[in-house]
Amino acid sequence: MNAPRSLLLASLSSLGLLALPASAHAGPAADGKVELSTKKGGKASGKAKSDRKKKNEEENAAEKEKPWIRRWAPENNELDVGVYGGLFIRAGNHGLFDQGIDSQPFINQTNADIGVRATYFPIRFVGVGIEGSGMPTRAPQRDVGATFWTFRGHVVGQLPYRITPTLVMGGGILGIRSSDPLLQAGEGVFHWGPGVKAHINKWIAVRLDGRHIVEGGGSDGERAHHGEILLGLDVTLRFKRILRTKGGNRRSDSDGDGITDFYDVCPDEAGDGDDGCPTKEKDRDGDGIPDSRDRCPGEWSDNPGGCPIPDDDGDGILNADDACPDEAENYNKFKDKDGCPDERPAEIEEFNGVIRGINFASGKAAIRRDSYKVLKRAIRVMNKYPELRIEVSGHTDSVGSHDSNVDLSLRRAEAVKQYLVDSGIDSSRIETQGFGPDKPIADNETKSGRAENRRIEFKLLDEQ
Repeated sequence: MNAPRSLLLASLSSLGLLALPASAHAGPAADGKVELSTKKGGKASGKAKSDRKKKNEEENAAEKEKPWIRRWAPENNELDVGVYGGLFIRAGNHGLFDQGIDSQPFINQTNADIGVRATYFPIRFVGVGIEGSGMPTRAPQRDVGATFWTFRGHVVGQLPYRITPTLVMGGGILGIRSSDPLLQAGEGVFHWGPGVKAHINKWIAVRLDGRHIVEGGGSDGERAHHGEILLGLDVTLRFKRILRTKGGNRRSDSDGDGITDFYDVCPDEAGDGDDGCPTKEKDRDGDGIPDSRDRCPGEWSDNPGGCPIPDDDGDGILNADDACPDEAENYNKFKDKDGCPDERPAEIEEFNGVIRGINFASGKAAIRRDSYKVLKRAIRVMNKYPELRIEVSGHTDSVGSHDSNVDLSLRRAEAVKQYLVDSGIDSSRIETQGFGPDKPIADNETKSGRAENRRIEFKLLDEQ
């Protein structure tokens, strides 16, 4: 049986009635069946899938390199096709009924709105679109169902970002259909409205729109104003990208960078990167230094080389500015910018805390002469260490009203500051506070305690 069957196949093939590819193999199987195989075709199909996968991976990687707001943004030569649902709010003075039969019947004012749409963008900023929708409703007084319907076209303007503001303007027909002859009508309408579109990925976008629909022939002779709120889902067909994946275009190189458009993530921009994009424009760490010149492209730095300046001792002062890069600064309000651990001299410690010997006339802010010796020592220390900054605070006992004591303490602190400034100390190095009786250091119930509480304190501040 096998010999006649093989002879028949050979005869049919020679007559052109059975055409087999040159790479196909025919032969009898053990059960007498003929098996055909196209190994070359299988390899080609596998390569095509591999190419598509590589292309998608490169495309996704290129989008991730962009700022988030520009990923999957609208493009030239794009078609958006989608569905939407929402609410249609009819105008009270609508003219959507046969006015030759009867007066305006009551129809539900708020109705579901379901439709389809398509929008083509020859350029990413402007497109043209069409929409068609139906809005089921009911006329309770006539005990009948009806359907508002609309078909319209418009121009769409948009800003091409991932979150895309839109504005539409156009016209069309708004009508109503029902088994009741009264509810058979249609009117020409103008519409406009703002919206926003969010691109989830290459293929999908979510869209929210508002519509203001103006009908010219209202039941009262005036314009009728209808409204719509629509939420929809669009499929974005990016023909510029789709056409690049066709086999006939795989050898083209639009930007002449040596990478064919099929594999080129930036086909309209010559690049020196493996993906066809200019690496000089990439700045992955956002430090303003292109990756091609950035010695540390994954780490932000304000260093010209692109690499962050190290801070070996972890004290917050970079090695380039740290006089002791291997020893941490101890931050004690004295030479805290040099990066070295240090101790405050004893003459500075004398003027950090309660300052004994600064006295005032009773109930006044006039400094007594016996205070000058202490103040002059303070002036010598501040002149010797020009980086020092201090806060002068005044304190009182609890005798008298609180407000008057706070005011007196502040005036006394200001008097000390003014003495130091008059002696040549820069006023920017001195701050003042008046705490009155709020921070006692002794018992105000005793005479000696009240005397201790009437005081001036110095506190060291951070260097500027």
